[in-house]
Amino acid sequence: MFQAFRPWRIREVPLWDRWTVANLVVQVVFDALVWIVLGPKALVYFVLSLFFSIGLHPLGARWIQRHYLTADHGQETFSYYGPLNTFAFNVGYHNEHHDFPSVPWNKLPRIRAIAPEMYASLASHPSWARLLWRFLFDRELTLFSRMVRDNRNRVGLDDPVKPDVEALRGAAS
Repeated sequence: MFQAFRPWRIREVPLWDRWTVANLVVQVVFDALVWIVLGPKALVYFVLSLFFSIGLHPLGARWIQRHYLTADHGQETFSYYGPLNTFAFNVGYHNEHHDFPSVPWNKLPRIRAIAPEMYASLASHPSWARLLWRFLFDRELTLFSRMVRDNRNRVGLDDPVKPDVEALRGAAS
């Protein structure tokens, strides 16, 4: 529920625009078609799938990995570079995402490859399963261990951060 109300907490980004309305219309039309073609049980399945996608399994640990302060490294965010990134659209490359938020998910590993000196010294999580286990049984790690900043250094969330496109293209070849 915390993430469901995030758009209302972030004041730098407008809550409604034409893309938000278009997205809402597409979702309503799709859900109506699913109801008509497959029935109401299909919609219940979608809702349950959403709930269980962030549940108690290794892929669910990505929520902990991103912004929970799990070590005394002075880092706000942590990355995960393991094989489960293949199934999770590279969400483990979280530090890279914060450095270059406009880079698409499939290019995030290239950022680390281009600049290993920037990321090799940062702490990362070697296993989402181990992190989930720690979150469940380590009394030092709680729901209140999350990084929350009041001051974003007066930089709006819509501030463009552009990567060096030529460097990304060169790494692809």
